[in-house]
Amino acid sequence: MALKWRRKRDDDEGRNKPSPPPAGQEPPPVVELVMTLGGEDGQEEEIGRVAIPPHEFFGMKANATYERLGPDHPETLLAFRQYTRVLAGMEGRREEALERFMDLVRLQSQVLGYVHEDTLTTAADLADLVRDTGDFAKAEEIWRSVWTSRGELLGPDHPQTLDAANDLARVLADLRREAESVALHRDVLERRTRLLGPDDPAVLADSGRHAAALGRADRWDEAEPALRELIARLERRNEQDGSVGLSARANLGAALCRLGRLDEAQVVMRDVLAAQQRAKGTDHPEALTTRNNLAAVLHAQQRYAEAAAMLREVLVAVSRKHGDGHPETVHSRDNLANVLIDNDERAEAAQLLVRCRDDYTHVFGPHHPLTRKAIERLDWLRENPAF
Repeated sequence: MALKWRRKRDDDEGRNKPSPPPAGQEPPPVVELVMTLGGEDGQEEEIGRVAIPPHEFFGMKANATYERLGPDHPETLLAFRQYTRVLAGMEGRREEALERFMDLVRLQSQVLGYVHEDTLTTAADLADLVRDTGDFAKAEEIWRSVWTSRGELLGPDHPQTLDAANDLARVLADLRREAESVALHRDVLERRTRLLGPDDPAVLADSGRHAAALGRADRWDEAEPALRELIARLERRNEQDGSVGLSARANLGAALCRLGRLDEAQVVMRDVLAAQQRAKGTDHPEALTTRNNLAAVLHAQQRYAEAAAMLREVLVAVSRKHGDGHPETVHSRDNLANVLIDNDERAEAAQLLVRCRDDYTHVFGPHHPLTRKAIERLDWLRENPAF
């Protein structure tokens, strides 16, 4: 009888085999290897299982492919991309993942050409991870290259081309170039609607992205009806509590706040927050965004102490996830400073704004509106230390 090892199959206990996650997502906790004995009749008998961490499994798989096919073989490069995707989801391994993705893009460009589906997929993984580290300018450069190259290779209306356009639009929003972001999201929505019809799941998701972009551009009077229409379509499909539905409802709450309908906004946001926390956890990014927006409602209602307490919790969670100098952390710190000014905690607000000024200067430059606004508020605080 022959002793064999194999990775757990799709039909083992009805579970799917593990696969490496996209860059920036958490990997599965373990991968199972199954040990079997092969009989003379060709049947296999399972005699044991060994659980190993995903990075070890995919690392062994990549090294084995390297030894079998050589360093420049396309399958070797794909195996190392799988391994690097797992590293990208691990704390403490992201710098290594960045370097590996950059090396892989360079090697795949040499072996396959840059305008090749495999190379562009790796470049997209790299762009996603670069954005996650907070280097939005570099992420824009890579995503723009992926988008234009996919358009050249696959056509402007191909799903992968449109997905890249959405990711580029997201980075443009990070860079506070909201008008460009809105235009690109609208173009994707119009193209996909023509191809798939108004009720396709991808079109519904694009509708939510476009409406959210309108809000970020401070076009709340356009965002509100677009969000209500989307929510109604999702309710007819009984999908109002899905990912797209929760996001749309959260953005509707933000729109109502900006339009001054605070009581209605608070009801919507608390309902959405409860659903998000049940489904995804207290510190999930979407739940943190909703908590931040709910704090904005409390701030507008002059419930400053409650708003400050909520924003302190958000700042701790965002900093723990992204790090102290990440743009998302800086925005959370800025929001807290605004509330502290109105809550007459000006000394702490000034300390926070000094850090915001320095971080905004580093990320966006000294002349960016966010940098200038932080400087203006600091100057005002120094001239008005107390009423």
